[in-house]
Amino acid sequence: MNALSRVSLIPNLLGLGIFWGLSPIVTKYLAMMHVSPFMTITFSGFGVGIGLYIVWRSIGKVELASWRLWLFGTGCAVLLNLPFGLSLVLIGHVPVATYSIITSTTPLFGYAIALFLGIERMSLERAAAIICGFSGSALLLVNPDASSGGELIPEIDIYTLACFALPLCYALYHIFASRFWPKGAETGAVSIAESISSGVVVLPFLLFFEGGAAVEIPQMAFIALGAVTMLWVVERITFFNLVRNFGPVSTVQAVNLSTMSSVLLGHYLFGEPIDARLIVSGALVLSALWLNSRAERTRKSAEALA
Repeated sequence: MNALSRVSLIPNLLGLGIFWGLSPIVTKYLAMMHVSPFMTITFSGFGVGIGLYIVWRSIGKVELASWRLWLFGTGCAVLLNLPFGLSLVLIGHVPVATYSIITSTTPLFGYAIALFLGIERMSLERAAAIICGFSGSALLLVNPDASSGGELIPEIDIYTLACFALPLCYALYHIFASRFWPKGAETGAVSIAESISSGVVVLPFLLFFEGGAAVEIPQMAFIALGAVTMLWVVERITFFNLVRNFGPVSTVQAVNLSTMSSVLLGHYLFGEPIDARLIVSGALVLSALWLNSRAERTRKSAEALA
């Protein structure tokens, strides 16, 4: 990789890491303003889809006339928005730092599922990554006051426990997306179809369960929805730029940055405490992500030499 590519990689990684870190912050604000998951997914789905179409169309032609593309987009929309909708509920009850550390284990869940399905092979680095990452997440269930005489494991908060379903569901979505990608489909067309399909799938639920209440939310909520829509348009473009030009191994490093940025933003914006338990947990998860990325580079190098 030449010097110019290396320079462009770092700003893209920093940008994606910050965007991924900001995402739970913005969604927490939406939850605090009582914006329902149905509203968020419907409005942002159509908004992101239209925004992506404008951007990709300005670059070149976008092929959208394919039933396989829209069937795939609908499948992705369902698999992505089930955990995303759940996260919009949980983020209102769980500290941003806890939420971010747990969801950052998605690559580890993905590898564990791929191993179970026979898609991947076991390696020492992968095994160490899984043990390290899951240990870091499990540490979040420990009472932060245990060192001063409190119970080691208090009554487990149901919302924190439910967060562990998120990386599992996101991992299933990633496996589906990689295994059933429509032949010949461009990333721009796929991202547009996925976003528009999200709005189409959830719109009937919004109309049935909330009806006119969807337009009665505060003005600040609409501003926040607009902000999160623009945020996710930029995030999708940055994400696909990294995947296309630098590969998934480099792209996953943005998770490390997003976890730390979410922890710091949660502390400064919401006054969430950063204790020793949280620091150790974050360090274990980041170490796991590094081990997982290292194992992926080793595998790619071995395939290139074969």
